[in-house]
Amino acid sequence: MNEELETAKRYRMHAEELRAIAGNKEMLLCQTALREIARDYERMARTMESIHRAQKALSRRRGVLILRESPTRH
Repeated sequence: MNEELETAKRYRMHAEELRAIAGNKEMLLCQTALREIARDYERMARTMESIHRAQKALSRRRGVLILRESPTRH
């Protein structure tokens, strides 16, 4: 799996863990902060996935450009 997707997966796991902790009734004072941090991890995961998609698109474009630029043999 691509590094960006692995990072996104890790961020999502952290977000899930933080939401679980925030759900604990004994952690009332921390709930808001933990949920905000979990949202930040979700945003970072989406960013990493966007980076992955952009890099994938660029590498496909580069491949097309290389094919177009290479001399044809006759």
